[in-house]
Amino acid sequence: MANKRDFYLGNPNLPTENSKFEWTPKMLADLKKAKQNLLYFAENFFFIVNLDRGREKIALHSCQKRSLRKMRDNRFFILLASRQIGKTTMMTIYTLWHACFNSDQRMLIVANKEGTAKEIFSRIRMAYEELPNWIKPGVSEYGKESLKFTNGTTIGISTTTGTAARGQSINVLVLDELAFIEPHLVDQFWKSVFPVISSSKKSKIFIASTANGTDNLFYKIWNGAIEEQNGWGYDKILWNEIPGRDEKWKNETMRTIGSEEAFNQEFGCEFISSGEMAINEELFESLKINCVKPKMTMEEGKYKIYRSPDEYGLYVAGVDIAEGINQNASVIQILDLKDLTNIEQVAVYWNDEINPFNFTQKLHEILLQWGSPPALIERNNCGAQVVEQLYFNYRYGNVVTYSANAGKQKNNKVGVLAHTNTKYRMVTNMRYFMNELRSVNIRDIETLTEVKNFVKYPNGKWAAKPGINMLDDRVMSLGWALIILDNELIQKYFEVLRYDDNNRPAELKRYDYDYHTPLGKGLWDEDNEENNLDTVIFTEKTDEDHNAELSLMKTKGWVAASDYQTQRSYAPISDLGLH
Repeated sequence: MANKRDFYLGNPNLPTENSKFEWTPKMLADLKKAKQNLLYFAENFFFIVNLDRGREKIALHSCQKRSLRKMRDNRFFILLASRQIGKTTMMTIYTLWHACFNSDQRMLIVANKEGTAKEIFSRIRMAYEELPNWIKPGVSEYGKESLKFTNGTTIGISTTTGTAARGQSINVLVLDELAFIEPHLVDQFWKSVFPVISSSKKSKIFIASTANGTDNLFYKIWNGAIEEQNGWGYDKILWNEIPGRDEKWKNETMRTIGSEEAFNQEFGCEFISSGEMAINEELFESLKINCVKPKMTMEEGKYKIYRSPDEYGLYVAGVDIAEGINQNASVIQILDLKDLTNIEQVAVYWNDEINPFNFTQKLHEILLQWGSPPALIERNNCGAQVVEQLYFNYRYGNVVTYSANAGKQKNNKVGVLAHTNTKYRMVTNMRYFMNELRSVNIRDIETLTEVKNFVKYPNGKWAAKPGINMLDDRVMSLGWALIILDNELIQKYFEVLRYDDNNRPAELKRYDYDYHTPLGKGLWDEDNEENNLDTVIFTEKTDEDHNAELSLMKTKGWVAASDYQTQRSYAPISDLGLH
């Protein structure tokens, strides 16, 4: 065997063109057979690293073998796959096999996100290193985003941009999750890439994705393939083709992701039409009956209170923050989780005129009024500064941290970053409590209308319908408040006394059992005839401006949040979660 200088950077798993081996008759026979047979290569020389068992040969399922054969035998091939069926592993197997036994090939792995592309590439690198040295080509360049072998073949990665692969000769294009590319990007990308591939009679394209609606390029290619209109080879792998997945597994998975509809798309390979609504017309009409006039309106209708705060409520808050003045609105939703069969919207604050940088004080004051509840705040754009000011400057201890992949991430920042995954989880959770349990009692007609007009777009994202005055600020803040009921979060803030049949919280209780007396407690009495005041007491309102209203409200127990330090009888500092 050669010395360390014969290996790339001295790594014994990275031979170079100088590496030499003593060939045995079996090696030569295996090499010939592996070159001719993709499955033989995979089952005998492709190793994975199992966390429990360590390095081991991969054991392919029959459905994976079937797809690999079709990938090998078709110039253009599209795979519709359930989640968690090993499609990335199959892409890695084919890419390595082709690279090992074909010279001067340009192979490109393209994904909808940079992180996904890098993850696929890291698997290719790991699998290459685990191959026996005598079967793989030597390394001439070994980077984190590209490989070049001594046989002249290269493997690189890219994201789905309009400039991807432009001007490059590509022999093999592997495209991951085409159904999830933004519509405006997919057209640019396809116009850039397809002419490059189709110009050669031997170049190949492989596409693998989970279903994501019908208004996208993936569905168009898939539909053309199964109708034999475009010449593409195709295959579908369903969830139950993987050994060990039965009805029990299906039911447990449905409980995890929140609904049968989501399961059918993610695992059942069903193309659910885009344009679906968060709630249907029937549910909208049913919920509309419960919408009422607010018990009190403040700030010229911007702040609506439907039930007075009390020490027995289990309040949570969801917050959506505008990017600037007259750019959507900053919204606070307050929900009471005391009865999870009747989750009640008790207050909503909506303001499209407040500067986001001044919104922190307003948010803090409202949260104090409701006993300092757990608050999940969207931290996109200006929201990041609001979240951090509330958390660090105001020392508000109940700012919720949420991530769709919280278990895989470290040092999560407080708040929630709204993106495809978190919004998907949020909508799925909201629809479970609204559609399946019908347990959310919305009082505000404007909030309910936004929920009705909240739809799924062709790219899989949820947002308001297009059109004038079509907003989603209220529904986003409602969704963030409800997602505090997610099992990853709820146990941090409440004791779960009972779960429902889908392993969702059904009954809650405070951990500390102490009263978190709201600052606004006692403001509204049932017999109070003065409960329609169009005013609010905040720190920006002076006694001189609102002397009469201030005096009246103070007699009813209302306290300006700026005065809480001198009004400890209403809410001790310890009960407010302040430090």
